[in-house]
Amino acid sequence: MPKQVSIQVYCNGGFVSPGELRKIAMLAQQFGANCLQLGIRQEIRFSIDKDQVEQFKVRMKLLSLQYSISVHESYNIICSALVKDILKTKVWLTEGDYRDILDSFDFQPRIAINIVDPDQHAIPLFTGVLNFVASSTENYWNVYFSLPQQKEQGWMPILIQSDKIANFSMFIQTCIQAQDKISLSELMEELYQLDTWNFKKVDSYPAIPDYHFFPVEGFHTNGNAQWLGIFNKSNEFSIALIDAICVEALESNIGTIYITPWDSFLLKNIAPTRILFWENLLGLYNVNTGHAAHELNWNMNEWNENSNEVRTYVNDYFRVKDERTEGLIIGVNNEANDNFYSIKIVEEPLFSLFGRNYFSVYHIRYKENFNPNNPVDKSFMDYVKKKNLPEFICYLTREFYRKKNAQSEKVEVKQKATPSVIKRKESFEFVYQCTSCLTLYDPEFGDPDEGIVAGTSYDELPENYCCSICSNPKKGFKLFLGFDKEHA
Repeated sequence: MPKQVSIQVYCNGGFVSPGELRKIAMLAQQFGANCLQLGIRQEIRFSIDKDQVEQFKVRMKLLSLQYSISVHESYNIICSALVKDILKTKVWLTEGDYRDILDSFDFQPRIAINIVDPDQHAIPLFTGVLNFVASSTENYWNVYFSLPQQKEQGWMPILIQSDKIANFSMFIQTCIQAQDKISLSELMEELYQLDTWNFKKVDSYPAIPDYHFFPVEGFHTNGNAQWLGIFNKSNEFSIALIDAICVEALESNIGTIYITPWDSFLLKNIAPTRILFWENLLGLYNVNTGHAAHELNWNMNEWNENSNEVRTYVNDYFRVKDERTEGLIIGVNNEANDNFYSIKIVEEPLFSLFGRNYFSVYHIRYKENFNPNNPVDKSFMDYVKKKNLPEFICYLTREFYRKKNAQSEKVEVKQKATPSVIKRKESFEFVYQCTSCLTLYDPEFGDPDEGIVAGTSYDELPENYCCSICSNPKKGFKLFLGFDKEHA
């Protein structure tokens, strides 16, 4: 059997058009691949025969896409554009802003770069060496720097403009490659020697958002349209399925297919008249959109056979015990910068032979409040035997729900102790209340933290406005009964 080599196609930001994706799939098939896989940094992967590499290079030139073969020294750029209009996001940050920034990169980075909105919770914030996090100041970004090997991570005391991100990234990459052990303070000294960045002073750093389960599969309503997630638990999408998705996307006038970090494709703005066609496609290709949470909440590289074995072993236990895991992200053997997990399993073999580990023990780590967006983890248990691994993981999952329940009780007590006092406004007739957490939206004051200025009526709120406390969408607010011009 011919030796296989891995191909990695970079789709920065997870953007790929139906036409491009179809060409990638057809090319992969012509060179021996029978499926595509999706990487945790929103890239596309597949394998081809090693003796066909030169022919493959010739054909890939026609696609004008960046790619790597066998040794993957470059990184796809992660961005959170795919959740725009789905989750709560910065008002000023549009999908066009993401595209403009990504288009300004004329190189494929050799360091991991994230460009993310801190108000959303589905896309990792801090899994890059450079993490550009949207600030409350329009067109400016906070910068979180992370080099776990040097045990250095933290916010840079600067804000940088959108149009400077690409050049700034190249400068940082050059510094890191020139000085393998460069520190954050040394890096800042290098930056300040050049007066070209138009930095702004940081007034405050973004709050780390709580994590909420993001449904990566199935149909979901979004205004007058729907969005669809197509997930595969083995992360192997057949070429035939990819082709059918691309054809139907074109028929549905969908110009972009989004690659998520969670082994799924996401398609937005599906008109109601096309839902039946998509449902027929899912049925024809036997696509399951009802997986249990413990199949969906893993953050790992499926190309790592050892990681796959760990996931299968723990998942079998979850399935038998019918354990609840929703709201958690479980990582396995994550790379140094891949810190998006609530609980992490690290395998340590006594020895390895021919790429396989033998007599392994495991270390278990977890995040403060089990929030995967928190960049710092804690040690829970070391040198755990495989047979005991599921029990310790289950202990942590139950601890997560105990803490979550305790926090809810505190919120309830606080709300009862300090009831909201509503006073009549002369210029506005109505106040609206979140049906989930009872937070009030008062047009007189607006919601400055979300970029909503005072004097913005409920009807003038953008359709993607969400509750600042629980992320309940705009439609989840109802008129606060008893407060209007007649009854105030």
